[in-house]
Amino acid sequence: MALHTGPAEPILGIRAARCWFPEKTRTPEDEVRTGNLTAEQAARHGDVTLHISRWWDTESAPAMAVSAGRAALSASGVPVDSVGLLAYAWTNYQGNPFFTAAHCVAEGLELPRSCAPVGIQQACNGAAMSFSLAAGQLRLSEHSHTLIVAADRFEAPAVDHWRSHIMLAYGDGASAAVVGQPAPGDAFHLLAIEHVAAPELWRTRDDYDGFGPQPALAPPHINAMPTTKFSDEGGRPRLRAVSHECISAAVDNALDRAGLSPGDPRIVRVLAPRLSDKVRELMIGPIEEKYSDRIVCHYSASGHLGAGDFLANIAEAEAAGDLAPGDIVLVLGAGGGYSYTCAVLQVPMEGAA
Repeated sequence: MALHTGPAEPILGIRAARCWFPEKTRTPEDEVRTGNLTAEQAARHGDVTLHISRWWDTESAPAMAVSAGRAALSASGVPVDSVGLLAYAWTNYQGNPFFTAAHCVAEGLELPRSCAPVGIQQACNGAAMSFSLAAGQLRLSEHSHTLIVAADRFEAPAVDHWRSHIMLAYGDGASAAVVGQPAPGDAFHLLAIEHVAAPELWRTRDDYDGFGPQPALAPPHINAMPTTKFSDEGGRPRLRAVSHECISAAVDNALDRAGLSPGDPRIVRVLAPRLSDKVRELMIGPIEEKYSDRIVCHYSASGHLGAGDFLANIAEAEAAGDLAPGDIVLVLGAGGGYSYTCAVLQVPMEGAA
């Protein structure tokens, strides 16, 4: 158990984080007017605005990833030649059935041959998991940087924006962060990051019919809800209980590693995954209750961004410009599989984010 004498030394510095979104937006009301949703379906989604991709040349998931990556690199001032690792996370189909998406993004960003492009298919928690890879990269090459990028484009017959989940809307977009050794001009310092896994919950996606030779798309779109078999066996209460246990452990472990107590007054903001109210309670309920006066969720502005929530929330916190030196932000992550993450960020004392 850590002695809470003060924040730990930072593990990484987040130079800059940025988002990129398509210009087109849609709301549930828009979809009702076009006949894509019923009034009942729209009511379940509530108040949410999604960015919707249209063009494949500039708004495929890899293309959006390149745009977000460029924005983050430009804001950070880090030259591409010093990027030693590209960690690219995604949730949904990337637009090509048999290619390495991370290499596609690396080529678009003109990263050097010395940069290792790595694809992270860890569902919605992939970008959060990538910070641990970045820490490992810095041990190998302390002067290099890691570019973490996440991008998803949702569209039937894969995951549909509105109909794949009756309580969750999926928005298109990309987010990115440049990380390296901690430095005074960073947007944030990473004091700790902890992951907790519940691998038994992969069965939320298992129909218990065995495995097959190719992706089984169920027209007109993938159903992202827990399977009927899982629910019939009492899986939903178990999913909630395990999720609450795991996210609580991730937060407790991260705070302990950072040398902080849960009630530390420097914790001014807790960034929740971009999930609807009901899904958020399912995944992170106890933390939202504990920090009810500091919880921030941007779901209504973008919907769920797949693998991009974690980075997008960091980018939003940086862009807000209302944090003071020494302020601490908890960033929560959760994704199917299941895995749960808490990162402890601090605005460097030498300058505000």
